[in-house]
Amino acid sequence: MRFGRSLIVGSGGTALDFAALTLSIRLFHVDATWARIIGLCVGGVVLFFGSRTFAFRADAESAAPQAKRFVISELIGFPLNILAFKLLLRWLPMVAPELLSLVANFALFVTYYYPVRNSIVFKRQSRMVVVQVATARP
Repeated sequence: MRFGRSLIVGSGGTALDFAALTLSIRLFHVDATWARIIGLCVGGVVLFFGSRTFAFRADAESAAPQAKRFVISELIGFPLNILAFKLLLRWLPMVAPELLSLVANFALFVTYYYPVRNSIVFKRQSRMVVVQVATARP
């Protein structure tokens, strides 16, 4: 269930990422790598809030520690995403950068982003169970 909701949120973030990338490249003539960075930043904001509230429903914990973990995980994932994108650009120069960004996003989502968000960033909170034990009175 969390994976499906995460795919929905990821699709929204990817759509904004894609739009920012495309506008940066086609309208503003920004280099593809820099445009990719712009797209990742735009999509990241949507991903945090969408993941927290909808995908992982992680409102039991304050947003501040989650945001810190999210930013750290993004700082790790960011170069991985750029590396995947640059490798795809090199291996498939005839394919539009916008399409390669989608491939890079999905590959990183499955192998890195979802597992990290699920188990670290928006981890499920352990619920403390208090068991009241009846004592026998003589």
